Amino acid sequence: MTREAPDLVALGETMATFVRDGGVDSYRLITAGAESNVAVGMALLGCRTEWRSRLGADELGGFVAGSIAAAGVHVVSETDRARRTGAAVKEVGPSGSRMRYYRAGSAASRLDLLDVGPLQTARRLHLTGVTPALSAENRKVVTRLLAGRSGGTSFDVNYRAVLWADADQAADVLVPLARAADLVFIGDDEARALLGSDDVDVLAQALLMRPDQELVVKFGPAEAVLVTAEGSVSEPAHRVDVIDVTGAGDAFAAGYLAAALWGWPPRARLRLGHLLASRVVGVVGDTVPGIDRDELAACAADLGQILPNLKEETPL
Repeated sequence: MTREAPDLVALGETMATFVRDGGVDSYRLITAGAESNVAVGMALLGCRTEWRSRLGADELGGFVAGSIAAAGVHVVSETDRARRTGAAVKEVGPSGSRMRYYRAGSAASRLDLLDVGPLQTARRLHLTGVTPALSAENRKVVTRLLAGRSGGTSFDVNYRAVLWADADQAADVLVPLARAADLVFIGDDEARALLGSDDVDVLAQALLMRPDQELVVKFGPAEAVLVTAEGSVSEPAHRVDVIDVTGAGDAFAAGYLAAALWGWPPRARLRLGHLLASRVVGVVGDTVPGIDRDELAACAADLGQILPNLKEETPL
C-alpha cells in the first residue's frame, strides 16, 4: 500500500525546547519549529501533512521526531551523526517569554544534504524565513525550491532579529524569497523592520509581483488583512487572554492554509486562522493544544461553509 500524497509538506528545523513557566524550578520538554508547528496545526484539522528535516543522532532528535509524529504528522527526517539536534531554553514570565538558542551548527543547518527532490512536486510546500537564517546552505535550498516550483508555495517571513546581523541583511534575503512565493505571511512588526512600513498598500506594492499571488498581513491582536489582485479583505482577531504569543503566527498559517485547502473564501480563511491562533496564545507551548469539534463545526456554519468529513481519530 502507498501512503496518500500529503496536502502540505513543511521543511525546516524543529528544536527540542526546555520550558520553565512562572518561576517553577523545573523544565518540561516541548518541540519548537515554525514549519512543524504549521504541519501539526493542519493535522489537528484533519489534513494530511508531512514535515521534512534533519536531526542529530541523539535523544533530543528522537524526542522531536516522536512528538511531531504523535501529533499526526508524517515525519521524514535524516539522521546526522556529526551534528546535533538544535535546542532552546524558554523562560516564561509575567512580562513575556525569552528564548535562548543552542542551534548553531545543528543538523538542520545543513538542509542542503537532505533530498529535497520530492518537495518540487508536493501539493503545497510551506517554508519560513527561519530556515535561510540558519546557514548559507539553507538559504540556497529555500531559494532553489521557491524558484523551481510552478505553484503551491507559501512563505512566512518569520523575521527573527537574533538570527541575523541586522534588519538590512535580513531584508536582502527575505524580501526576494517572499516575492517568489505564491502566498506570503508577514506580521506588521516584521514589515516595519524589513520594509519600513506596515501600510497594506505599500507592502502589496513591495511584495506582490504577480496577479496570482496572495499577501496576508497580520496586525497582532487587532486583525489580519488578505491582499490579492482583486482587492483586500480584513477580519478581526479573537479577543482572548494571552499567556504566551509564541507560535501564534504558525497556528494562524495552519488555519488559513487548511481553509484554503477546503475551498473556503478569503474571509473564512482568515477567521479559521484567528481561531487556531487564539488557542495557542492561551497556553505555554508552540502548537495548538486542541479544538473542540463542535466549536469547529459552529465556526464553519457561522461562515456558511462546509466542514470536511473529519475522521474520528482526528485529535480535535
